[in-house]
Amino acid sequence: GAARVCNRGERQGRQRTVMRQAARIVGWGVSEVGSKLNKSPTHLVNQALGRALQHAGVETTSLDGFLACPSLAEPRFMPAHCLATACGVLPSREGASTLVMSVDTGGASPVSMLLLAKSLVDSGACTTVAVVAGDAVSSMPSKEFLEAADSACLLPGPAKGTPEGTLKPVALQSPCIPHGYAQAAAAHMARHPLLRRDHLAMVPVLMSHQGAKHPHAASRGTLLLENVLSSPLVAPNTSQLECARRSDGAAVIIVSSLDHSLSKALGPRIT
Repeated sequence: GAARVCNRGERQGRQRTVMRQAARIVGWGVSEVGSKLNKSPTHLVNQALGRALQHAGVETTSLDGFLACPSLAEPRFMPAHCLATACGVLPSREGASTLVMSVDTGGASPVSMLLLAKSLVDSGACTTVAVVAGDAVSSMPSKEFLEAADSACLLPGPAKGTPEGTLKPVALQSPCIPHGYAQAAAAHMARHPLLRRDHLAMVPVLMSHQGAKHPHAASRGTLLLENVLSSPLVAPNTSQLECARRSDGAAVIIVSSLDHSLSKALGPRIT
């Protein structure tokens, strides 16, 4: 009987330890968001980071991880390091080290960074990580925005000869990003014959209805399928209403382990 009680106590103790180390969202912050704010991404990120840290109840010096994705409006070499320095995260306090990493998986970058932050906290590599994203593309002149977006989309062609052979770039029609996604959509429909154009067009319809529920939504309007299908095409199988709206703003999420967080109201675990 005593042994069973002891074993049960040990299991509960181990479970509490695992829960304390589990990665959670403990704070978040959003900068001002809008059209043509004429403020740099660095300014907007700094604003969002300050609000996120305040919401989490932690200081800048508590951060030992900082993940950021590049911005079109303010391209930088090693963008995460530039932002971390501008926001006062770097240099690290004496005797401490800070893991800083730039992550670029396109529009999926925020989710990729969130999953990476979870991995870093769960593994014990970091205790408190800032996940940072911001841009100011609506403040860019349209021509400058288009050139910046297109310049990042040169695709390598098949290598000639050895792997060290010169790669011939494959030119995508401008605007390159929608045309790149159009190629992916065409390949997906070819692989899955039951998938139709109107199925893809339902994505922004559903997203508009979901987004309109947010208290800070940029638009309360919702879309119908016919709105999307009748919208001007910017690429094959891709209409204007299926493209991301240009806007300025930044957001920061603080991910931490329970035993390290000083947050007053813990957010959800990341699964």
